[in-house]
Amino acid sequence: MANYREVYMAGASCYADAAIMDEDALYLVSLYGRPGAVKAIGAGILSGQPASVGDRRVMRPMSCKLRTITRNLENGLCHKLIFSPSHFIGTDMRILVGEDKKSAFRFLNGVVSTPLKEEWSDFLWEKIFEPRRLNGFGQIQGKDLSEVYLVRVEKTTDEVDALVLEEIRTGSLN
Repeated sequence: MANYREVYMAGASCYADAAIMDEDALYLVSLYGRPGAVKAIGAGILSGQPASVGDRRVMRPMSCKLRTITRNLENGLCHKLIFSPSHFIGTDMRILVGEDKKSAFRFLNGVVSTPLKEEWSDFLWEKIFEPRRLNGFGQIQGKDLSEVYLVRVEKTTDEVDALVLEEIRTGSLN
């Protein structure tokens, strides 16, 4: 089962076919296995208990609400997706699959007051964002999670506006 990682918690185990995590926080996990094990591990993750995903011991980000989607499968198996919506649609940070500069642009464009152009995406990725590489595996909706980033806008909207306006003034952006 090379594409799957064992998930273990307090004597129960199931498998994950996808996950996004950093050193100790679990932002997304796709669990499957016997319903009792998936339910027990899912409940543990939701309550803040640490779980082992492969060789990593991780916990949910405590400051965020988690959402779950559960589906019973054939042959007595269960699938449960647990994720932190605020990390995928939040206003101050986002998890992006790959160096998705266009998604980062759309994220920033919704936050600042200065009108931005999509062709500035590379510049904005370099100057505004501080992307942090996360650990991921598997696929969700056809997207490979082996390269995922947590991006934040570390500057205030006034600082972003001033930087963009200065770059326009100097001719670096047009």
